[in-house]
Amino acid sequence: MGRELLKNHFDNFVVRIGAYIGEVIKRNINQDYKWYEYDSVYHFSSALDEVNRDIKTETVLYSKKRDRVIMPLTVVAQHLQGNPSHTDFLEYVEETIKQRS
Repeated sequence: MGRELLKNHFDNFVVRIGAYIGEVIKRNINQDYKWYEYDSVYHFSSALDEVNRDIKTETVLYSKKRDRVIMPLTVVAQHLQGNPSHTDFLEYVEETIKQRS
């Protein structure tokens, strides 16, 4: 049941969990990060050079002032696919806040 649910609603889970995690990060670093569609940042900035997106409708947190990108949806997608880049979401959030603050 769980695998079937994840398979059928993968993008929905990624967007919802990733948006929540992204908002936690955004509020805690309190800088000029705003949500943008991946393609608009990709065509505007070199911050996404050599970065592949994991879901169809990727949205990223982007700081125009610093030309830096945070990709919580990608982290969630990797985790749900069984290829996590961090032990858990809390570790990712804490590490990202520490690096960006």
